[in-house]
Amino acid sequence: TLYLSTEGRIGRQTFWIGHIVLAVIGIVLALLTASLFGQLSFMTRLISLIYIVAVAYPAYAVSAKRFQDRDKSGSLGAILIGLSVFSSLLALFGLTGNPIAPNTFGILLSFVTLAVAIWYLIELGILRGSVGDNQYGPDPVA
Repeated sequence: TLYLSTEGRIGRQTFWIGHIVLAVIGIVLALLTASLFGQLSFMTRLISLIYIVAVAYPAYAVSAKRFQDRDKSGSLGAILIGLSVFSSLLALFGLTGNPIAPNTFGILLSFVTLAVAIWYLIELGILRGSVGDNQYGPDPVA
């Protein structure tokens, strides 16, 4: 249920495990596609977009439950996912430059994504959830 449901709450440890598993799969896939098709190829960018779309809901489910543990709306979990899908879609068509030489729009989008990722890191990965029961369920630490 970690990747398939947005119900309830999860603690920091479960959040980290959930996202690390998705990240490791993504890194392995990126290395494979870059070695097979080249880092700058259309096929590598297409496979990257397909992967990001495929893991969008599982990543959202993990983030949503963690936001709920912080007594915030789980829908906040869609912000970074949406930015990632949007960035990957634009990269597919070369609208952000390329990974080695991004254009101004690509750099700006990267800074926005980085700022949101830092917020997620602090909010979901470092800060403790609300103590005791909240509107989303019982305290996962208790």
